[in-house]
Amino acid sequence: MKEAINHVGPKVEIGESSIPEPKDDQILIKTIASDTNLKDWKVTEFAAMLIEGDDIAGIIEKVGANVIEFKPGDRVAAFFEMLIPNGSYAEYAIAWGYTTSPPTPDIL
Repeated sequence: MKEAINHVGPKVEIGESSIPEPKDDQILIKTIASDTNLKDWKVTEFAAMLIEGDDIAGIIEKVGANVIEFKPGDRVAAFFEMLIPNGSYAEYAIAWGYTTSPPTPDIL
């Protein structure tokens, strides 16, 4: 999959990586939209390279074993755990089930 990596500058690099696998309480989302906040660019001042993007809207591709509220094909909005790989600046993103919800009809 393609992903964007933020560097100091700000500078963005587009790279390739494997599609992540969700853990038991996580959801794999095919990203349709991602939000950018100021901190997404400022964080590179203390983290040399970071795959980021916290706000995700998309379609569920896969759910972890403990996720019962959602299923593949559901449209969702979610918040990605900050400062770790597999954020919403990629074709697929990981979110915890407890940070995921159905979006309002005008979003997705």
